[in-house]
Amino acid sequence: MIAILKIVHLLALSVGLGGGVATLIVRWTAAKADPALGGRIALRISRAGFLAILVLWATGIALATRAEAAGQTFGLFFWLKIAAALVLTGAMLTFQVRALRPGPEVAALARLLSPLMLGASTLAVVFAVLAFG
Repeated sequence: MIAILKIVHLLALSVGLGGGVATLIVRWTAAKADPALGGRIALRISRAGFLAILVLWATGIALATRAEAAGQTFGLFFWLKIAAALVLTGAMLTFQVRALRPGPEVAALARLLSPLMLGASTLAVVFAVLAFG
């Protein structure tokens, strides 16, 4: 069961990070040629990324619960990873809720939150590696 949780966790991580990169590429290319189309594509990619974050939380909580039950303790890097994941989740949730009502503010919010989400996701990965090896 733990192996399956880890596989799903890593696949969700791949979807999330890949979606972030894909969104940046869309913003740098397609959105310049056709802003409306680029915005719609980026929004769909971001929704897949948000679902990936929800899967990451579900599998991460399940893995942590099992590890704790087995007597594992969590050090500083684990909690820094959780903090980065909370920042990322908060930014993504803010964007997803705001994107329910389309308008020019959505693109501005995406430009504002993108560096924060990129930084938070990068730190979450770095801290996860430091926490778990």
